[in-house]
Amino acid sequence: MTGSRPTDAMETMSGADHQLPAELFVARRMNSKCGGLHHHRFVTAVEAIEVAGANYSSLRPDDLVMSVGNKRFDVSAVKLMRHRANEQLNAAEPDL
Repeated sequence: MTGSRPTDAMETMSGADHQLPAELFVARRMNSKCGGLHHHRFVTAVEAIEVAGANYSSLRPDDLVMSVGNKRFDVSAVKLMRHRANEQLNAAEPDL
């Protein structure tokens, strides 16, 4: 899924961006049952990150783009965002 515009680095995603609406664009392989481009809209980028990490983490970097505002992120950036969010949640949990 090559486009005319490159994706942004994960570090350009600010805390405020996580609450913005987000879109996922997923390119399916030609040999899959559902070929072509799939588009998903989410109320927040947090939801899009969770869905992308859970359902599309095995895709190649060019097969998924998440759009938040005027920023675009590939699957590797989305996976890293999800990993860091999970680390922050685990660090915030009290030890029992």
